Amino acid sequence: MNNTRNPASVEEQCSLLAVDSSGSSVAAASGSEEESTVSTSEARRTKIKLRKVQRRTRMPLPRMLRRLGCYTLSAFIIFVLLLVYLPLIYLDVNKRSAGLPDWTLETSRSIDDYLNPGHDTALIAPKDFCKNKTFLIIAVCTGLGNFIQRQTIRETWGNTTEFNYPAFVKLHGHLKGHYLPPLPERLKLYGDYLQGVGDSMTVSVRIVFIVGRQRNEELVGNETSARIHSEAEQYNDIIQENFVDSYNNLTLKSVMALKQISMSCSNSSAFFLKCDDDTFVNVPNLLHFLLGGTIPLYNDTLEYHDRSNYMVTAPQNRLNASSGVLYGHQFCNVVPVDDVSSKWYMPSYMFKPKVYPKYLSGAGYLMSIDVVQRLFEASRNTTLVYLEDLYITGLCAQRAKISRHHHPLISFAHSKQLCAFKGSITQHQMKDDSMADAWNKVSDYSIKCPAPGRFFSQTRLRKRSNC
Repeated sequence: MNNTRNPASVEEQCSLLAVDSSGSSVAAASGSEEESTVSTSEARRTKIKLRKVQRRTRMPLPRMLRRLGCYTLSAFIIFVLLLVYLPLIYLDVNKRSAGLPDWTLETSRSIDDYLNPGHDTALIAPKDFCKNKTFLIIAVCTGLGNFIQRQTIRETWGNTTEFNYPAFVKLHGHLKGHYLPPLPERLKLYGDYLQGVGDSMTVSVRIVFIVGRQRNEELVGNETSARIHSEAEQYNDIIQENFVDSYNNLTLKSVMALKQISMSCSNSSAFFLKCDDDTFVNVPNLLHFLLGGTIPLYNDTLEYHDRSNYMVTAPQNRLNASSGVLYGHQFCNVVPVDDVSSKWYMPSYMFKPKVYPKYLSGAGYLMSIDVVQRLFEASRNTTLVYLEDLYITGLCAQRAKISRHHHPLISFAHSKQLCAFKGSITQHQMKDDSMADAWNKVSDYSIKCPAPGRFFSQTRLRKRSNC
C-alpha cells in the first residue's frame, strides 16, 4: 500500500473537517457523487458564513479608530476655519478697528500734551507779528519741504499789495448793479484797518505759512532746516512749531495756528482764514464779502449756488455779523471711512459714532477773531481727531456752540472754467503749475466774464442740502 499523501487532498480534508465535521463524515460514509456535491456546496456556504462572522469579530476596533480619526480631522478643520474667519466676521461687525500708525490706541490725544499751554512753543515766528492792526490774517498750512508752493503763493494771490480790494472793480466792474457794495456801517466799524475810500481803498492783509519740523531731524541733516530759516529770514512769514510735520498731524498744525493767532492777533485783527497751500484765494472777493458786499453771479459759478443763495442782490446774502463768524464749504451727514487704505480712514477708537457732526472743508474756512479764541479754548477739552477740519470746525465748534455756515463760493474743489476763479472766493486742489496758470487768467483784467442769461433756468441750480 502506497503511504504517500497528496498535500492538496489533505488540506482540503482538513478544511472540510474544520468547517463541518458532521458533513464530512456523511460524505465519507455515503461515498456517492451526488451527496459529495451537496456536501461541498454546504461547506462553501458555511465557509462564507464563517468569513462573515470573522469579519464581524475583527472589524469593530479598526472602524472605531477610523471614526475617531474622522472626528478628530473634522474638529481640526472646524478649528482652522474658525481661526481664519472669526476675525473677518468680527471686523465686519466692528468695522474701523484697525489702528493708525501715528495715532495708536496708546498715543495721547490730549491737545495740552502737545501745546505746552501758557508758553510760546514756536521754533520760528515772524518778527513783530500782529503788532500792527490787520483786518485779515491768512494762515496757509503747508508742508515743510513745499518751498515752491509757498513761493508761488507769494508771487500770485499772496501778493496782497497788488491783489487787494481795488482789484475787485477790475474783476467785476462791468457788472456793477448786479452785486451789492460794502455796507457803510461796516466800513466805519473797520475804518482802522482801511486806507483810502471807494474803489481805491486798500485793506490790511497778512499771510503766514504754518509748518512743523522733520521727524528725527538730527538724523536727516539740517539742509531743510537751514532753508526754512533762510526763507523765514527773507520773507518774515514762517511760523514753525515743534511737532512732526505729517499728514496725520494736520490737526496739531491747525491748532498751533489757532494758538499763535489767539496769542498774537486777538487784539489787533478782525478776521482769520485758514487754507492749504494748494488753495487759490481770491483776496479781493473775500475782502468785499467781509465788508458786507456780495460777489456777482457768473455763468461759470452758477453751479456752486442753490436756490437759497443765488440771488446775490438780496440783502440776506450779505455778511452783517462781526463776531461768531464761521464760514466755509459745509459737509453734513458724512459717514466715517472704514477703508484702511484711504487717507481719510477713521478708526472707531478715535471717533466712535457712525456719522460726523457738521463741519467745514479744510481747504479753506473763515472766522472772526473771537471764534479763533473760542475754538482754541475748546480744543483743550476736546479729544484729538486726526482729520483737522472735522476736529476744528466740527467737534471743537460743536463744543464751543459755534454755528457753521455754508458759503457757496468757498469751494473744496476747483473748476476748469476761468471765470469760476474770478467769481469765487477759494478754489482747491491747485497743484504744480495750475496755481500760476489760474493767477495769469484772474489777473488779466481785460477778460470780462459773462453773467447767466436773463432767463436762465433755475434747474441748473443745485438742490438745497439737508444741512
